[in-house]
Amino acid sequence: MQIWNIEITAPTGNFRATLRITDDGGEMAGKNGAGPMLDLQQDGDSLRWATQIEKPMPMKMKFDGTVDGDQLSGTVKFGIFAKGTFEGTRAA
Repeated sequence: MQIWNIEITAPTGNFRATLRITDDGGEMAGKNGAGPMLDLQQDGDSLRWATQIEKPMPMKMKFDGTVDGDQLSGTVKFGIFAKGTFEGTRAA
């Protein structure tokens, strides 16, 4: 299992989330709840997934990240509205 603690920078501010990735899939948990990591793809140092949120409004967030050792960073698209970035570290 991989566990990552990430911070997402959005137009409305920053928020934190935890990723739990197993051989069977993954889950992303944040301040408004938890849900599955949809369309999860790991290929070399690339990590991509999406998640559906309901708060503050329903939307699908799409993440495209790069793993560099114990660091993870990339971009996130918030539905059709906006883009942001994220970065994080692998939990011990």
